[in-house]
Formats: sequence, C-alpha cells, structure tokens
Amino acid sequence: MADSDRSRLLLELEDPFTRFQRLMSQRVEHVLLVSSLYDSFILAQDAQLSELFLNEFLELNLRHTPGLTSVTSGAQALQHMREDERYSLVVTSPHVGDMDALELARRIQADGHDVPVVLLGYDHRELKDFVGRHDTSAIDRVFLWRGDVRIFLAITKYIEDKLNVASDTSEAGVQVIILIEDSIRYYSSFLPIIYTELFRHSERVIPEGVNVTHKIMRMRARPKILLTDNFEEAWQYFDTYKDNVLGVISDIAFPRDGVVAPQAGLQFA
Repeated sequence: MADSDRSRLLLELEDPFTRFQRLMSQRVEHVLLVSSLYDSFILAQDAQLSELFLNEFLELNLRHTPGLTSVTSGAQALQHMREDERYSLVVTSPHVGDMDALELARRIQADGHDVPVVLLGYDHRELKDFVGRHDTSAIDRVFLWRGDVRIFLAITKYIEDKLNVASDTSEAGVQVIILIEDSIRYYSSFLPIIYTELFRHSERVIPEGVNVTHKIMRMRARPKILLTDNFEEAWQYFDTYKDNVLGVISDIAFPRDGVVAPQAGLQFA
C-alpha cells in the first residue's frame, strides 16, 4: 500500500473528535494596535476598547480571546515587537506620527517578523486616497472603522481563517464561504455581522448535552470565510476548495484582469 493511501486510510479511521482537536492550530494570540492619539480618541480610551474587545468575544462564547496592546507610534510598535514575541497581528492607522502604515509594515518585515499587518482607517475619503496613491501589497487587508467594535473580531477571524483554511479543509472537511467585495466601506460594515451570525448559528446547532470540550472543538469546525476583492483570487479559492464550498456571497461589479468588470459577479456565478 502506498504511503498516501495508508495516510488516507488512517485519517478515515481516526476518531472525528481527535481531528477537531487539530483544527484552528494557528491563532491570533495578541493584537498590537498602532494608532495616533487622535485615532485612539476616535476609537475609545485604551481600557474601554480592551474591555469592549474582550466582551465581544465572551458574548459569543469564544473561549479563545486575544490580548490587546495599544501604542501611539511606529517606533513604539517596533520596540514592543523586538522585546516581546507574543504579537501575532498588527492593526495600524494609515499615519502614526513618525511613519505611515506602509513603512511600519516594511520595517516589521525587515526585522524578520512574519506577522500579518492590517490597515484600519477612520475616515473613508482619507483611506481611499491613501490606498489609491500607494502600493499596499505589504498590507494584508484594509478595513474602515465604522463605529462597531466587532470589526476587531472580524479582522482577527479573517486572519485566522486565512492561516487555517488549507489544513482545516483537508483535515476535517471544514466548509468555506467565499465573500467577493471590493468596497472597503461595505465589507467593513457587513463582515462583522456575518461573523457574529456565523458564531451564533454554530452555537445553536451544537446539542445541549455535549460537554464543554466537545462544544469548543465543534465551534472550531465552523465554516471559514475567505474575503477577496477580485475575480482571479476568488476563482483560485473556488478551484482550490470547490469540494468544501458552502456558498458564495458576491458583489456584482469588481476587478477582473485589473479592470472593474460591471458583471463580474454574474460571470463568476
């Protein structure tokens, strides 16, 4: 028997609960929030923001709650990351006084940190202008603050889903939802809602008689959300995970071959 066939057979005979234990192996343990004093004021005072962040996870019965540390400059952020390796996600404003988000992301990479960097803007016009004038390839994703603290839940879970989707789909057949939307303002508004409903739905379908450990394991098996803003990446996701795709939520017009196609969503469908 070939090694690949033997591995497949062993996987099929394995206890499903054991497979659930291996899901979501890569987690966001601690978030470093980099924002100017003005942006911090827009968000909330640090203590209040941390409390809201924690409460949002606890309200959805998510036992794994990332820590949150706030700093007000790029230099402070780099110093924190050099002194402490616990940070697994950086969320930054477009400008943090001593540098902009792109310089911060590049310096984090230059320091050898393999950590996702997410840009969180607080003014739609300023954010749109910033993205339009710069190459944001060093940034993992751009979001817009809409006054809903659940955006931090969405950012955290978006990053975790990207990190775990390949292993979780092959390990236990976890399902995938492909979300295609190129408007930063729109996906920043409804992605937190989608995640909240997904977690609440997952909790409702877990039998009441199952113990806490099994509940946690089954919550890990919730569908992954793959957010993309263009046709090519969306099709790559579908082609890779087509056997696990639960559904597609798509905009009508979004970029295809680098140009906004008015009927790209219909063509994708």
